[in-house]
Amino acid sequence: MVKLLRSISPTRAIMGRLFFWFWATFIVTALLAIWGSRLFFEELEIVAIQPREIADLNQVVEHLQNSRFQNAPLDGPLDRFSRGGRGRMVAVDMSDNRLISGGGPPLRENDKEDLLRLVNQTSPIAVKRGAFKILGPVFFERNGTRFALFTVRLEMPEKQTPPVLLFFSIALITTILLSWLFAKSLTNPILRIQSSAKRIANGDWQARVERAAKRHDELGQLSRDFNKMAEQLESMWGAQKRLLADVSHELRSPLARLQMALGLAHQQNVDPETLARVEREADRMEALVSQLLTLSRAEAGQATMEKQMLSLVLNDVFTDANFEAANKNKQLKIDDIPKKTVFIDSMMLCRAVENVLRNAIRHSSLLTHISFSEDEKQWSIHITDDGEGLTVEECERIFSPFYRATLARERESGGVGLGLSIAKAAVELHHGRIIAEPVKRGGLRVTLSFPKS
Repeated sequence: MVKLLRSISPTRAIMGRLFFWFWATFIVTALLAIWGSRLFFEELEIVAIQPREIADLNQVVEHLQNSRFQNAPLDGPLDRFSRGGRGRMVAVDMSDNRLISGGGPPLRENDKEDLLRLVNQTSPIAVKRGAFKILGPVFFERNGTRFALFTVRLEMPEKQTPPVLLFFSIALITTILLSWLFAKSLTNPILRIQSSAKRIANGDWQARVERAAKRHDELGQLSRDFNKMAEQLESMWGAQKRLLADVSHELRSPLARLQMALGLAHQQNVDPETLARVEREADRMEALVSQLLTLSRAEAGQATMEKQMLSLVLNDVFTDANFEAANKNKQLKIDDIPKKTVFIDSMMLCRAVENVLRNAIRHSSLLTHISFSEDEKQWSIHITDDGEGLTVEECERIFSPFYRATLARERESGGVGLGLSIAKAAVELHHGRIIAEPVKRGGLRVTLSFPKS
């Protein structure tokens, strides 16, 4: 039965929730406004009479009994004497309880009933219902008919909130609260989906939408579809890495046999030029396979972490890079390496820095600069070259395997397109982050950031 009710419940859909939330908002607001008005402004109460008010009422009676007004219709004099701040004059015909008043809007039914209740009072009395104050009766006769005279005036409460302001405050607070809860119930799962999508885009294949997937509306279905998509992406990515590793291992054996055959061919005096060309291609394939295996190990999270001095780890890398730059008639500027102990896999860190640094030297015009920075959460290595640089779009793609920029980084560079991918995998193995950004004065700046242990 419960499952049946859930299946037919209109709140399972966004449209149903929108309808019921707004409907509930208006109903609750109306009920609170009515309750507030009845509680604070609709109770009939007796109030004190000011001597000035009785004097004004008696003065009107004296004028009405003047011979000038005896033959004129009563509503005319009542309208005239209602001016000047006295309030609205209302006369009740004692013979048939007919109400006669000067101009103005019709009296409320509650006010009419209060006037008829007070008509039998022997002395003047003042009552209030809401913002309306009724004072009377004072009796007079006109053409043989007895009348009871009252004054009705709008008198705002001195210590209470005016009705309009109260109603507005109740409506405002209620609608803000309910609408906020409604908006939050819709936006929270959307924000969770957005956050999970960003995590997947950053390489976290295990990101999932948890709480939102338990909903029974369209957002819950969207969350479940998102989780299913993430699982498929994770599975495809894992299969791709396994295939890459398996192919790399399988290529090792034929490469080894090819190199042995080349050695035998050299011994048999085969054409040296042909053998040299075959050997170069074999070396290139060996380098490709080696880098593929390194990339697979880095992405698989195989690391040997230990505490080491950063200066000792990077010293050999910078020495080799300085030698390579000198051979190409280029300069390498290295700032002082921080004398600090870091928790790293030294081989993978060296591979990351070496790949980025060799890439910078290769594409620099003259100078490559290495600097360091540190804050409360992380320490970073900055490698900046003065080459042609890359566009922002290319900076986001250069860490993808086999990607080559078409403008500044030509294929003639001699690499296989895996160096920066290995650097990215090695940095992420340390739970760090690597980014590339163009330099305003020209060139490219690559930052490798690592969290403090």
